[in-house]
Amino acid sequence: MGMELRRKISKSTILSEIKNILFVILGCSILAFADAAFLTPGNIISGGVVSVGIIAQFYYAKGPAWLFGLPSINDIVVTFVQVILWVIGWFTLGKKFSLNTLVASITYPLIYALLFRFNIGGVLGLDALFVGEGKTAELMLAGIFGGALAGAGVAISYLGNGSTGGFDIVSFIIAKYSEMKQDVSGFIIDASLILIGMICMRDAVQGLIGILAALACAIAVQYIYVNADTFVIVDILSDHCEDIQDYIHKDMDHATTVIDTIGGYTGEKRKMIRVVIYQVETAELRSKIAEIDPKAFVSFTQAKTINGEGFEPFIVPKKPGLHRNQNHEAQYDAERMEEEAKARSKKQKSLQKANASKQKSGSSIGKKETPKEGTSIVAVAVPSKSIEKNSAKSEVKAEATQTKRAGESVSKDGKGAS
Repeated sequence: MGMELRRKISKSTILSEIKNILFVILGCSILAFADAAFLTPGNIISGGVVSVGIIAQFYYAKGPAWLFGLPSINDIVVTFVQVILWVIGWFTLGKKFSLNTLVASITYPLIYALLFRFNIGGVLGLDALFVGEGKTAELMLAGIFGGALAGAGVAISYLGNGSTGGFDIVSFIIAKYSEMKQDVSGFIIDASLILIGMICMRDAVQGLIGILAALACAIAVQYIYVNADTFVIVDILSDHCEDIQDYIHKDMDHATTVIDTIGGYTGEKRKMIRVVIYQVETAELRSKIAEIDPKAFVSFTQAKTINGEGFEPFIVPKKPGLHRNQNHEAQYDAERMEEEAKARSKKQKSLQKANASKQKSGSSIGKKETPKEGTSIVAVAVPSKSIEKNSAKSEVKAEATQTKRAGESVSKDGKGAS
């Protein structure tokens, strides 16, 4: 049983890793296409490594083709910057992070260079957007579509628990050694590149189009990645609860909670299934429930956030992690085990202190109660109330005796006088 469980776990882990790698490759390919077909031909600087290539090409085109006679060096600059940033990440962020970004650091510059050298924009007839003067509207279209495609590529890479490399590595380094968040540092880097591009090219229109492209990129990331990472609470009332529950457990790989319910009108007792799923899984579950039990009653509730095993852990690390999308279950288990170990050690120390204090008090009591040789100790307990009564009686008797003696002396004096 244990070996079979290990095989299933290892198989699911391998399939998950393969899926993540495919997502990263797909996302980098879409990003490379957007840069090569829309942004680079229009000299649209919207941030990222490709903007460095556009600025370098702007100055390179003014002089002689000194680099092997090549008319353009965009792809060479992009590849060089990607490699340099990856090496910096290796030494500053560690081997694990660098290996996670290795796929993106190879895929993106390779596909970008191929598409750029084969002039993918000209093959698709997109050159009409950039040839001629007074093409502001056409450049705006190129910026919007290029930015949206670039954002889609970045979002898909994030869904694969990866990144596109490049200046993302700089954001991770800043987050590691400072309190600045990655999205803030990324925004500052992109804004700085757009500003530098406006200054170098002395073209405000190009800069504004670059801002428009960056905005389209951010919107695409929001709708594809952020919305995909939201959660939905599903409550299911059905006469086929077991079939629906089996599907959720085996096919969707989610746990469920079964709640006993009573109909308010009919008084009928029924079982209700509650499950938390991702937003992107809603359509899948809805169609499967309709297939199993078309008469089922199902409610979908949007959840702002979900914390716990299988989702975001309750324990928040002091330093932000290098990846926004890590394996939450593994992270949660490791942090939970660490907290339990700390609690056990703390409890053990408190028990040791309590035992030590008991031993000290016992030894002191033993010393006080142990009599010396040849002596005996008699303890008499007298109530305080009885002591007070006895003292009051003795005082009354003393006063009566004094009064009696005074009377006797007066009578004696009277006899003598008579």
